[in-house]
Amino acid sequence: MLDFLTSDNIYVGLLLIIPGLIIVYIRSRFLTGKRPSHTDNILSYVVVSIIYYVVTSPLIEPLLNERGPLPIRTLIWGLILIVGPALLGLFLAAWVQKEWGGKSARLIGLSPVHVIPAAWDWRFSKLPAGGLFVLVTLTEGSRVAGFFGSNSFASSDTSERDIYVEEEYDIDEDDVWMPRPSKAGILISAKEIRHIEFFEPGETT
Repeated sequence: MLDFLTSDNIYVGLLLIIPGLIIVYIRSRFLTGKRPSHTDNILSYVVVSIIYYVVTSPLIEPLLNERGPLPIRTLIWGLILIVGPALLGLFLAAWVQKEWGGKSARLIGLSPVHVIPAAWDWRFSKLPAGGLFVLVTLTEGSRVAGFFGSNSFASSDTSERDIYVEEEYDIDEDDVWMPRPSKAGILISAKEIRHIEFFEPGETT
């Protein structure tokens, strides 16, 4: 019977898990939606690690043949196990956010299923760096206008789609947006939201 707790098997296990874990973790920081637990993701980490090693093998093999002093070898392993996966995770996050894969597939007539599970997650993952103005219509008919910027938040939990808008505006009878004297944010719970409209800066009246 195999002893999985021997040092050699532990090292092999870490080599098969660490790159994939880092890649998936970094990628998930830039996407929204429910994230499986690490226990549920173990197989994914192993598969992603294997793909990472296959793709980067032309670069990794010369590094592994390096027989320099211990600090150099430690640096090499750091590049292989941490830096490389982190960079690949960033690239995959950009691949999804910029929809490079979908655009490439559509060029050859394919319609891939989007990796982001809901329109809510997709829209809030694509907000510009400078923020947007939002107009939230509540279930009882009233409206909340505000600026959704870097200090705002939209929940990625599918069971509670609440939203925090960092700066609320007043709207007069002519639908003119007026900033309040004191910048106050507002938290709106999911059950109160009917729909949300988005406006680029300069589009509001």
